[in-house]
Amino acid sequence: MGTPSLEEFRRWLQTEIKEIEALDADSNIAKRLIQLESALQEAMAFTAAWEIRTESEVIPVIQEKAVRLLSSSDDFTEQPTVSGGICPSCEAEVEDDLPFCPACGENR
Repeated sequence: MGTPSLEEFRRWLQTEIKEIEALDADSNIAKRLIQLESALQEAMAFTAAWEIRTESEVIPVIQEKAVRLLSSSDDFTEQPTVSGGICPSCEAEVEDDLPFCPACGENR
């Protein structure tokens, strides 16, 4: 097994919806059904938007640098230092022995 694809995610959502619909209705089941149906709609909208952008030769995803909220100097508390470095892409802490960022996957 590898990383699941978007198609596998949509199939899993459809299976979950089918199983939920077979249960006796209550408010929690109704809420879960709405969550699953919304997720399925978003997955289908994402696929359609990606295909449109690809066909139009528009880069579908532009990777932006992470935005960090800065606290005022009054709120600052010293963080323990970790051996390693900071990812230039997402600014997460990266251990020395890793050739990539565990948060975003950026190669060092």
